[in-house]
Amino acid sequence: MTRIHRLPDHLVNKIAAGEVVERPASAVKELVENALDAGARSVTVDLRDGGAGLIRVADDGVGMTAEELPLALERHATSKLARDEDLEAIATLGFRGEALAAICAVSRFSLTSRTRAAAEGTRLSGEGGVVRQALALPVNPGTVVEVRDLFFNTPARLKFLKSPGTELAASLRAITQLALAHPPVQVRVANNGRPVLTAPEAKDGRQRAGAVWGWDVAERLLTVERWQHGVHLHGLASPPDLTRGGRDEVVLVVNGRPVRDPGLFQAVLEAYRPLLPRDRFPLVVLAIALPEADVDVNVHPTKAWVRFRHPRLVHEMVASAVHAALRRPAVVPDVEVAVSAPGVAAAMPASALAEQPALFGAVATPERPLFGRVLGQVQDTFVVSASDDEVFFLDQHVAHERVIFERLRSELEAGEPAAQALLFPEPVDLTPAGRALLERWRAPLERLGFAFEGFGGEAIIVRAVPALLKGDEPKRVIQAAVDEFAGPKAGEPALERALAFVACRAAVKANMPLGREEMERLVAELGAAETPYFCPHGRPIVSRVALTDIRRELKRNW
Repeated sequence: MTRIHRLPDHLVNKIAAGEVVERPASAVKELVENALDAGARSVTVDLRDGGAGLIRVADDGVGMTAEELPLALERHATSKLARDEDLEAIATLGFRGEALAAICAVSRFSLTSRTRAAAEGTRLSGEGGVVRQALALPVNPGTVVEVRDLFFNTPARLKFLKSPGTELAASLRAITQLALAHPPVQVRVANNGRPVLTAPEAKDGRQRAGAVWGWDVAERLLTVERWQHGVHLHGLASPPDLTRGGRDEVVLVVNGRPVRDPGLFQAVLEAYRPLLPRDRFPLVVLAIALPEADVDVNVHPTKAWVRFRHPRLVHEMVASAVHAALRRPAVVPDVEVAVSAPGVAAAMPASALAEQPALFGAVATPERPLFGRVLGQVQDTFVVSASDDEVFFLDQHVAHERVIFERLRSELEAGEPAAQALLFPEPVDLTPAGRALLERWRAPLERLGFAFEGFGGEAIIVRAVPALLKGDEPKRVIQAAVDEFAGPKAGEPALERALAFVACRAAVKANMPLGREEMERLVAELGAAETPYFCPHGRPIVSRVALTDIRRELKRNW
């Protein structure tokens, strides 16, 4: 008896689904791409629980006939390829004929479609890839795909889904990239019945960027355009002072397809060097148009990676075009830099000094302070102190961050921390994914003194901020919060992490000169903290050197 046997079709479909459909966002991406390939001018996406409960994608494209509809549910059945030669010059977003079959294999689905020439449409519904019902019914031209209970029959994949908020953010990232890649198409998204993205038909990329990223951002974006060797590059790039803490707003489009190409991404970053701070990323949307035969999109089942026939040409063209846009006059304004002698603080504007609030509170000094007495400051960043046995180097930013963190935590336990109502409530435009993320973190942030409204609309309204942050611009604070909570340690909302964010934002920064009294108060407050050796993010605060080691090294034995 042979040990090798053919797998049943339902198992083959589940395996294929594992390659194509990693999470709800994967299904959303594939279905919206199908709508765009069908020539849709309007795409509406309805989600429940970020796509885990329901994905409904409706378009006004060409539709399918009653004979074509069952074929659409079969693997490797497609209208986009007919001959071997077509695979060498793919001009559509989809082409494998796998996605729809794979999605339906792991969900409860319905597929409704009608061509413009037909008097009525057809609906197929079923589960696990098997059609249970077929109906003829009157519907509008176009196609509607409903996917419910994704991964209901693959519990191993189901248990790896994240929270509804996380899945929603991932779905919105995929839709936002496709919306930026196709400005003429109207895109609307709702989650649990609430609008989360509205992108009307746009005449150009700047209009579409305004709908997605906010008009204040879109107006500042720089135009990038270049023709070279049959390649057309056009798009928008932010000036160096407009950045984000994550790379989601670097959108690279090849022949209408958003791609994740490491070479293109590095070419963009190369154009910004050395203008960007460390761990900051620009807002960029670049569309690259080139002959289909010069790019291979048949690299991965998700179609997110591509290969170029002449990669060096494309990468250098991207870097040089973005570089040229950034070096235009008035992009980087001239600033006067006050050069100071080594060890002497650089000059600061008188207004900044006048408006600087008191950084440290008065603390009673213990008889034997933990970190000894203050000696001074090194590089306007490290406070140096010494006891009879040791010399301490304290990072002033993380030390102050720890002090503020514990102070805020005590205020929370005693009641509510102080908040500062804004005289004029300030609207903040965020990406759809950013709004979804901020809504997830709304409860812990409001416990700390923030006040928001307008989560159902286009902009978030900030009405109050913690009193510690009253001197900070609300827009910058909220954007920094989104960057922080979407970072590598992203997870479920937690009060401790929100506390750490506010403490970090309010703490004194590096490269800031402190007065003698300020340093002494900081060292005293840190010595009285419950956890004086690590900041809330886990970074060490103190480096210590034993005087015995110094005596030994200098051969001082008396």
